[in-house]
Amino acid sequence: MKKIFLMIGFIVITAGCEKDQLNENFDDIQTIQNISGTWTVVSYEDFETNSVIKKNDVDSFNGMDVTLTFTIDSLYGINTTNTVFGNFILSGRNVQMTSYGGTKVGQPEWGSMFSGIVISLESYRINLSQLRFYYNNNNNSVTLNRN
Repeated sequence: MKKIFLMIGFIVITAGCEKDQLNENFDDIQTIQNISGTWTVVSYEDFETNSVIKKNDVDSFNGMDVTLTFTIDSLYGINTTNTVFGNFILSGRNVQMTSYGGTKVGQPEWGSMFSGIVISLESYRINLSQLRFYYNNNNNSVTLNRN
């Protein structure tokens, strides 16, 4: 009986630890052919260092979000304290930002992180609840949840 409780405890602890680990195996649904919809940035992943940065890890001015609405070839939304807009081209699972703009007034680190990488996006994967953009030769990504 003791062994059973120890094994259950080990499984619970192990499962809890896995939740905070980097998920490199993003579930991509190939039948979804566009990124249209409203999405909120939830994390930045670094596959070389196996690390994840979440909003509560950096300055986000009391939880302000990066929330973007994508149409067929453009985006608009809020980057923490500022409005943003841009255009992009999708080709298969590749993405190329052709323009991106907005103000950066009072933007906390969480918003600056996105502004710093958005023009460098290279590819994406998508499923029903998440969108992940890859950049830096697929060594980094930014993950967004569907609103």
